[in-house]
Amino acid sequence: MHTEIKTYSLTDTHGLLVDFKLQTMEQIEERMADAVDSPHRHDYYTIILVKEGRGKHFVDFQEFDITDNSVYFIYPGQVHQVIPVGEPKGWVITFTNEFLVKNNISDQLINDVYLFNNFGESPPLSLHDHEVEVYESLIRQIGEFEGNTAYNNEAKGSLLKLFLIKSHTLCSLSKNVELQSTESINPIFRAFKKYIDTYFSSKHKVSDYAELLSVSSDYLNKVVKSLTGKSAKEYIQNRIMIEAKRSLLFTDLSNKELSYHLGFEEPAHFSNFFKKNSGSSAIDFRIAARNN
Repeated sequence: MHTEIKTYSLTDTHGLLVDFKLQTMEQIEERMADAVDSPHRHDYYTIILVKEGRGKHFVDFQEFDITDNSVYFIYPGQVHQVIPVGEPKGWVITFTNEFLVKNNISDQLINDVYLFNNFGESPPLSLHDHEVEVYESLIRQIGEFEGNTAYNNEAKGSLLKLFLIKSHTLCSLSKNVELQSTESINPIFRAFKKYIDTYFSSKHKVSDYAELLSVSSDYLNKVVKSLTGKSAKEYIQNRIMIEAKRSLLFTDLSNKELSYHLGFEEPAHFSNFFKKNSGSSAIDFRIAARNN
């Protein structure tokens, strides 16, 4: 039964805080010593490159298959769980927002890598063999700059930036190119996503965000719809639902407490909202999720 969720910070083998870390999946499996990975979150970014592997990867209540030659991106704060079958082979790159700032890697680049989502779908990026070779080369070079000296960190920052740029390019090829390039130059959509993550518990209307962005509700909805296929309202509701499900699974907040926490004036309004968007009551979801 899940009764709480842990949030991990990025530390070295001595428990000291660090900004960047490169590990093999084999090292992580050996350290876990056959323990089952529990749902958890990080306060840092995670990239998992699976060269060989099978299993399941759960990200914010969505299930994805672990397959050979695939890359998984996890945003800080996302609830995720890796359940491998056998012994996977690959690498895990982890880094903090401070590392990005120190190495002049902009938020825009992170946002433009289509698979870095702080909520919503986080599907893996499938690679061809020759693409894996490119990533492996970058990872080997990162591994050559162990330690935390100034120039080593600059080198790792430059190589991480190349890794992200390569991922952005592949995302553009595997998704709709026009959609991807439009998103990358659309500051309204990027700001909309940031505002939602900040205000989802207090602002539920499209007009609230349109006002923050100094545009009309119709225009904001048109922008979001053209880039995601979803309306702005659906995007807002999806963020509220993600937080509701996280809280139901990992806290003991009552229905009343959770409804106020998420900005609903009445518990009944939250109950109706949750059932309409999930097909089940909040209580039924909590029971079913904790019994899995």
